[in-house]
Amino acid sequence: MLLAMITGTTIAVAQDISGNAMLGKMKPEERYPFVAGVIEGLAYARYVAGGKDSQGMYCIYDWFYKNDKTYDTIHAALAKFPDHPPASVISALAKKKCGAE
Repeated sequence: MLLAMITGTTIAVAQDISGNAMLGKMKPEERYPFVAGVIEGLAYARYVAGGKDSQGMYCIYDWFYKNDKTYDTIHAALAKFPDHPPASVISALAKKKCGAE
């Protein structure tokens, strides 16, 4: 099932994992799920790093899912730092909002 969801565009981005590749090679409708996956990874990593304290995890979730402007902020940051991996750019923004463990 998962393999059926992977597109050639996603594979191309995985081979060149940068903000530039994401914005330039991914279809617009593929970007949000990709970013949401990064958010899930960051939130879980924060949960584990915090000794299974969910406060930091929920801060990341709330920052992304409850603020309509966050996705636009992420998109702008990826455009500003096109040579950086998307996860590192998104992580920096989440740390700015929610602190770090």
